[in-house]
Amino acid sequence: MPRPSLAHVAAVAFFALVAFPRSAIPLIDGDVWWHIRAGAEVLSSGRIPDVDSWSIVGSGMPWTRQDWLSNVLLALVYGQEQTSEVGATLASLLYAAMVVAAFGLLWLALDVRGARGWLGRVVWLTAGLIVAGPTIGVRVQVIDLALAAATLLLLWGHMSDGRWRWLVGLPFIAVAWANLHAGWILLFLLGGAVVVGELVDRHWRVKSDASVPRLVIALAVAAVAIAINPNGLDLYRYPFDSASITALRDYLAEWSPPDIGSIVGQLFAGFLVIGVIPALVLRTRQMRTADVLILLGLTVMAATAARFLLFVPLAAAIVCVAFDGSLDRSGVGSGVGHHVRRMADPARNITLATANWVLIGLILVAAAAVTWVRVGPAAQREAVAAHMPVSAVAWLLDHPVGERPFNTYSWGGYLGLHRPGLPVFIDGRADIYGDAPIREYARTVQLEVEPGSTFERYAIDHVLFNAGTDLANWLDGSPAWERVFIDDVAGVWVRVPPESP
Repeated sequence: MPRPSLAHVAAVAFFALVAFPRSAIPLIDGDVWWHIRAGAEVLSSGRIPDVDSWSIVGSGMPWTRQDWLSNVLLALVYGQEQTSEVGATLASLLYAAMVVAAFGLLWLALDVRGARGWLGRVVWLTAGLIVAGPTIGVRVQVIDLALAAATLLLLWGHMSDGRWRWLVGLPFIAVAWANLHAGWILLFLLGGAVVVGELVDRHWRVKSDASVPRLVIALAVAAVAIAINPNGLDLYRYPFDSASITALRDYLAEWSPPDIGSIVGQLFAGFLVIGVIPALVLRTRQMRTADVLILLGLTVMAATAARFLLFVPLAAAIVCVAFDGSLDRSGVGSGVGHHVRRMADPARNITLATANWVLIGLILVAAAAVTWVRVGPAAQREAVAAHMPVSAVAWLLDHPVGERPFNTYSWGGYLGLHRPGLPVFIDGRADIYGDAPIREYARTVQLEVEPGSTFERYAIDHVLFNAGTDLANWLDGSPAWERVFIDDVAGVWVRVPPESP
C-alpha cells in the first residue's frame, strides 16, 4: 500500500475540504430552472427546438441552443418532480465535482510546467477559488471553467515539449464545448495567446520548445470541429451576437464590472494587488510571453464583467508559475520544511504514514459533512425558498388567475418549469430577446415608464414580483390591480375587472 506524505495530505485537504464544499451550492441561481426545463423538453420530445415558445416577449424568436447537452445532463440528474429534492442535491454535487475537476486539471498543469512545491499551489489556487466563488454554483458556465482548465493543461504541455500528443485533444475539447456551452471561444483566445507568445519568445526572448505550426494546425482543426453541433454554422456567430446585447451590461450585475464597493469587487481587487500586479511588474522577464498575455487577457475579462471572475483560477495558476517556489522558500514555508522532509518519505516511519492516513480520513469525513450541510435536501429546500417564489408559485398552481403573467426576470425559469403549460413574460435567456425587450422590462420595473402601459401592451392579467420593491408598491397603489398573495419573497397581483356600465 502506498504511504502518503504530508504533501499528499495537503492536496487532499485542498480538494476535499476547500474546493468541494465551497463549490457545492444549492439551486439558487435563477437560470438553472430554465436549463432543467430545456433539457427535459429535449428528453421528452426527442428534438432540439430552434424557436422560443415559452415567453411572451420572445415568442417566435430564433433560439440558438448552444447549451443543449448541458441542459439534458442537468435534467437527467434533477429527475422528475417526485424526486426533485434528491435531484437538486445531486445537481449541486455534480457541479461541485466539475469545479474540483477544473482545479485538478490546473494542479496537473502546474506539474507539466514544472512548478515546485505544494504550498504555493494550495495558496494561489485557494485565492483563485475565493475570488471565483460568487460565480460558482449550478450554472452551465462552470463547464467553461473545467474545459478552459483542460485547454490550459494541453497548451502548457505543448509549451513544455512541443509534442503532438498534447494537441490532439484540442479538437475533442472543441466538439464538447460547442455542445455544452458557448464559452468555446476561450479555447481560441488561450490558443491564440500561446501562438503569439511563442513566436515572440522564439525570436526575441528565450528558446521555445513549442511547435507553432503544429499548434496552428490543431487550432484550425478545432475551429472546424465547432461546427459539429445542432446549430451548425450559427454557433460561430453566437458569442458575438450575445456580446452585442448592451442591455446586459446596463441592467444585469454579472455582466457589469465588479463593484469595488462590494465584497466581490474587493476580493478581485485584492487578488490584483497581491498576485497579478506583482507578477507582471516583478516577474515579467522570467515569465513566458504566452503566460503574460493570458494573465492580462483574463484580468481584462474579469474587470469588464463580473461573470468572468469564474476564470480567475486560471490566472491564479499563472501567478503560481510566476512565483514558482517562492512561498515554499518563505519564512512560513521554511518553518514547515523540516516536517515536510520528515514526512516526505513515510516509508521510513510507519507511525507517520499511519498519521497521514488518519488525517486524510478525517479530512474526507469533514468534507462530506460540510458538503451535506450545505446542499442536502433540507438545505436545498431552505435555500430555494429564500431565493425563489416557491409559495407564490404553489398558490398560482392552486388558483388559476390568468394565462399572461409579468414576472421577475430571474424567476422566469422557476415559474416556467412549474407551469409549463403557460408562458412566462421573460426569463434568463437573454440571448433570445436582445436589447429592446430587456430594456423595456428594466424600465418598467424601475418605473421609468408607466407599468400600466407595458401591461396593456402585452395583455398582462397577473403579476409575480418581488415583495417590497418599487413595482410592488406601484401595484399596491393602483386601482387596476389587486394583491391576492404576499409573503417575504414574492407577491401576486391580478387585474381588477372593469366595472360594468
